[in-house]
Amino acid sequence: MIGEHNMAPIKKGDTYVVTYSFYEDECENTPLDVSTYSFKLMAKNSSGSTMFTWTNSDFVVIDNYTRKITLTPTTTAAYTAGEFVYELEVTISSNKYTWMQGYVEVQNQITS
Repeated sequence: MIGEHNMAPIKKGDTYVVTYSFYEDECENTPLDVSTYSFKLMAKNSSGSTMFTWTNSDFVVIDNYTRKITLTPTTTAAYTAGEFVYELEVTISSNKYTWMQGYVEVQNQITS
């Protein structure tokens, strides 16, 4: 079953940080070693146009079980405001799996 998780909103022009920790069980007792896995997150608008993509190199290794994304203010400022659907795809060997999906909102900056 694919996990349905809405991401925290991304504010245009702000630093955005999200950390993903992976577990073998729903109770999050047993960490899952993802050290050999490849990650890709893609967000699309309602017409199917790709709004942004995070490739494996964007997922910084914290440890064998955790990956972290940090977006700069310049990166987030370039995103289009709106609500988008996303999927997190994981490649294990040559097999691809969608592990998470949901919505992410990119919000306009008020203070800039």
